[in-house]
Amino acid sequence: MDFKEIQFEAADGGEIHGSLFGTYPDSVILAHGKVFNKESFYDLSEVLLKNKITSLAFDFRGYGLSKTGSSGLSGLGEDVIGAINFMKTQDFVKNITLLGASMGGNAVLNAAKLYKPEEIKSVIALSSTFVEGVNFIDIPVHYLGSEDEKFAEGIKNMYNGTKSKKSLHLFKGGTHGQNIFATELKDELTALIISYIKE
Repeated sequence: MDFKEIQFEAADGGEIHGSLFGTYPDSVILAHGKVFNKESFYDLSEVLLKNKITSLAFDFRGYGLSKTGSSGLSGLGEDVIGAINFMKTQDFVKNITLLGASMGGNAVLNAAKLYKPEEIKSVIALSSTFVEGVNFIDIPVHYLGSEDEKFAEGIKNMYNGTKSKKSLHLFKGGTHGQNIFATELKDELTALIISYIKE
């Protein structure tokens, strides 16, 4: 695989390790779920690369080589903000999309509450755990999940509470988060993600 190992500082001083795929203007930050790691996004990153999309997959604090900062293990949003700050230093990056799954979805939604449209293009939240205050997000949010998964009601409630441009797509069945990539829905999910990044 063609990627560059990088590290950057989380907003609270943590040391975060990631893998950077590509040098295209369209870019996406990939935030993994609780039982996953950055490598779990490598297959998606390869597909994104073929579609001329740069991706940064990183390990949250406590995963892989990544280390906590002053906020401890709970400061996942600080890791996402660190990833955003890193991507903003890359000359080739013209826009940044945030994509998080489950725990990572929670982290990117929380980070999106702090950022303005000129810095982040949109957020893709895949089976995100519930986040308070999504009404404060002023960039487009795309909610994804499954109809019968345990977070489905929370996903619908977040969608209803979002005041910015938004979309909701629930797949049939009860598969949660990144596990959808291991089902027959993989291609449909991947195509949706690419369309959201490119729109």
